[in-house]
Amino acid sequence: MNIQKTTGNINNKSAAQSPTQTVKSAAGAVSKTPLAATPRSVSSLISAAGLPADKLSASIISFARFFSLPLKPELLKNIRQQAFAMTPDAAPSNPTPAADGEPEAGTVFKNRETLALAAAAAEGKGVELQQKGLEAYAQAVDPEWRQRQDSEQGDQHGKREREDNEKEGEPLQKTAAMSAAGLEKLALEGAEKDPLLAILNRLPEKDGKRWIVLPFDFSDNGREFKISLRILIETGKTVDRAGCMALDIAIRDIVESGKVEKRRLFVLEPANRLSVYSRPEITPAQQAELIRELSALLGIAPERIFIKTQTEAFPFEAGRGDDFLRSIDEAV
Repeated sequence: MNIQKTTGNINNKSAAQSPTQTVKSAAGAVSKTPLAATPRSVSSLISAAGLPADKLSASIISFARFFSLPLKPELLKNIRQQAFAMTPDAAPSNPTPAADGEPEAGTVFKNRETLALAAAAAEGKGVELQQKGLEAYAQAVDPEWRQRQDSEQGDQHGKREREDNEKEGEPLQKTAAMSAAGLEKLALEGAEKDPLLAILNRLPEKDGKRWIVLPFDFSDNGREFKISLRILIETGKTVDRAGCMALDIAIRDIVESGKVEKRRLFVLEPANRLSVYSRPEITPAQQAELIRELSALLGIAPERIFIKTQTEAFPFEAGRGDDFLRSIDEAV
């Protein structure tokens, strides 16, 4: 089994343990009240944890905060260490320098960032994954990693499919007609076929919420869609509900280039707020048309739909798109 139960406990600081200030009332009575925690910058948290001052450390702080983890140096360092643990078959064939502390870029950094997210998510559920389990979980989270892996392993599916259709004089056909019910079936079946993922999806976070991942793939007219549906389930008194949902889609041309053409991330939040992160950037006219289509399809008011250029791999979890880190008040 790829799961090991963590032994560490999380200690929440009570008001009695917090710094206090003396307050004298108008009647002359003296009392002590807790001081508000001072917001701390990401850079100060990185420094306090003894982490290298780089983008990966900033991402680790973001993920830890998202999963309500205590920002303790030992925990953050462990997550970073797991981000550097990658088996040869999961690593890119032509990696950039891999030593900790060296500049990171491209595929190597993207994979490490995904591993850090997976490690933080697992820690939030109270488990520590072994190396292969962590990589499998990371690939479920990141659809683009799965596409990179296909390309690096010399995926010839698109080429063979094109050649077969050319011989028969027929255009490339879609795998199957896609519908909402069909996509739901793909997602649920894919998760249930993966024992590790099925277990992780059932484990709650330490705050009672449950983060689930549903990866699935399909092809349509010469394009391959690799998808990761990530949902935060909030437990209610009578029924559970989805607090936030992120539909992450990586699209590539499997016939011609074999490279990722587009990345689309749809994040649906409470109060019917929809954020769409796009890579590459789309024009204002395309944005307006997309907003109209999504509004009609989903019944969301146009003013509640926001189109953004995706500059971060996981803006939903990192919260950078909504200034999630503008005030971090956790003590290390």
